[in-house]
Amino acid sequence: MTAFECTLCGKCCMHAGSELLEVEKRLTSRDFLCRQKIVGGTFRARVEERFLDAFRDTSENDAHPSWCPFLRSLPGEEGKYVCTVHDSRPLVCRSYICCTMRIFAGDGREVGKVKGRRSLVTEDTALRRCWEESVVPLTTDDDIAWRAGVAGALGRAGYRVEAYE
Repeated sequence: MTAFECTLCGKCCMHAGSELLEVEKRLTSRDFLCRQKIVGGTFRARVEERFLDAFRDTSENDAHPSWCPFLRSLPGEEGKYVCTVHDSRPLVCRSYICCTMRIFAGDGREVGKVKGRRSLVTEDTALRRCWEESVVPLTTDDDIAWRAGVAGALGRAGYRVEAYE
């Protein structure tokens, strides 16, 4: 297995950001006292120097109140987003992985991912059909054996699987 690598899509922080944390107080121009909503407790978030200009532009965040208050568009890169407090983000953010597996078609396009433990997310009907026929019948509770079974079944159908730790 490989280590998970973020693609900077921003979806995790767009959909769960405001549910996970809130800014309680601005301490300085780049330091904030924040509360972790789910686990409680506070932490100090510091906007990184390299993201200060991006952080000052709040237009997208103002239009999307569900976004994490520290998520910003990566300047010059359409569809890419950054955590402006990445080095000081809370444990809930540090431990989050948006998917445990990515599935690629033969041409290299990502066509699906596995979220949580074993939930397929895809718009690809051929992958969905293959999953239903070849993966759903895998009944083992052993995650290592299950991932190997998924990789084998999908590999025989022409897909490439990347599983993450």
